Amino acid sequence: MLHEIAPHRLNNEFCKREPKAQDCLIVFDGNRTLLKKEGDNYVVPKVGEMPKCACHYLLSVDDVAYFLADDFKSVLNADGSAPAEFEFCVNRIFRGMKNPLERFGGVTSAHIAKWESLNKFCGRCGNPMVRGENERSMVCANCKNTVYPRISPVVIVAVHNGDELLMARNLDHPDKSRLFLISGFVEIGESLEQAAAREVFEEAGVRIKNVKYFGSEPWPFSESLISGFTAELDGDSTIHMQESELATACWIHRKDIPPYDTSVSISCAMIESFRNSRF
Repeated sequence: MLHEIAPHRLNNEFCKREPKAQDCLIVFDGNRTLLKKEGDNYVVPKVGEMPKCACHYLLSVDDVAYFLADDFKSVLNADGSAPAEFEFCVNRIFRGMKNPLERFGGVTSAHIAKWESLNKFCGRCGNPMVRGENERSMVCANCKNTVYPRISPVVIVAVHNGDELLMARNLDHPDKSRLFLISGFVEIGESLEQAAAREVFEEAGVRIKNVKYFGSEPWPFSESLISGFTAELDGDSTIHMQESELATACWIHRKDIPPYDTSVSISCAMIESFRNSRF
């Protein structure tokens, strides 16, 4: 999965340090990150490759630090275009990066960058926010309102009925060739298990039992923390699909599920676990 980079280590504790030429520079314009195209791959720019600009430390992976440009416009050309060989990309592009360390470090940094960009002004009094001095936070200089990074809880559920797995695809999922699992955001006042049962019933119209924890994964693409659960079908297997959310939903036999790459998402890891008869 995305965060499984051992024996390497993500160091995301708050601190202040100065950038070096070989460190990575995140340039974020509010929706996209500036990346360098190298053949069929993208990489995060190095500090030494960019025009000198004010930036601040975010995190590091082993000895490689990631910094965020304070103003993305400071690295652009005079006409507002990106430097040669660089382009602004949506954060989903990180999923395809060949280097798993840069993939995880880059998209986690972009998660922080997006949070900062959404909290430039205080939600209480409207005055400008500044970065916290002693912790990762945004603080209003006027009313002292303090905002911490947003992490939204998500559940994903592998519902099985004997040798069949409930699989689905959201309407907006960019991969139209494969099926995945039911998932959704946890609502206020819900436990993770209650959210799992609600999401499955809302989207597929079936009930579940014997909900068991599978694992978790940080998912910076949607500023989320995903908790994975397995569950058994409880009662009627007839699917009543929520057409406003899903493009398709069906039961797939274990032997008919193709292999899934488990290097990025917990969804694929759970599907592979079922395909290989681990639950």
